[in-house]
Amino acid sequence: MKIPSLCLMTVLTLGLPLAASAQQNVAKGTAADVKYCNALAKSYSSMFPAQEGMAVSDVVTLSRCDTETQATIATLEKKLGDKKIDLPHDERVAQPPGGTSGGTQ
Repeated sequence: MKIPSLCLMTVLTLGLPLAASAQQNVAKGTAADVKYCNALAKSYSSMFPAQEGMAVSDVVTLSRCDTETQATIATLEKKLGDKKIDLPHDERVAQPPGGTSGGTQ
């Protein structure tokens, strides 16, 4: 009975930190995700004049591009879509064959 308990304790001790680490990496996103998130944040913040400012909840959302990238992208895409504002170009999406990425043919 001691060996199965020892094995279970070892698995839990080593497995839980690895699972938590993997979960954080998924939430953070890649460098391209962070870049797109920052472009969304810039588009969203440009809707507010400097003198007017924006709600604290919006400021908090914009500050999460580096830590909660995927969730922030989804939130900002929805907010911009609700206001019928075009989303910035997403470089993470593959270009069609023969397409250009901002250049001329």
